[in-house]
Amino acid sequence: MPRISDDILLTHLEVALAVAPEHTLVRLNADDPRAQRSARVDLARHLVERMRGFTIEGDSHGGPGAQPCLFPGDLSPIG
Repeated sequence: MPRISDDILLTHLEVALAVAPEHTLVRLNADDPRAQRSARVDLARHLVERMRGFTIEGDSHGGPGAQPCLFPGDLSPIG
């Protein structure tokens, strides 16, 4: 499976964020934590939709069958 170059991935993410719905980006700074979480979920869905078709590969640190982590440096809980 081919690996995506960092430059291509960076450009694609930048464009995806640039065309994300404005109301989603505004809600990321909302005072209500539920609105913030909803905005993060909406943004994640938007990025997933934009990234369909990309093959994301990484080093497998968990042995055979382990799911590689897209962001291995940030394993903290979300929310």
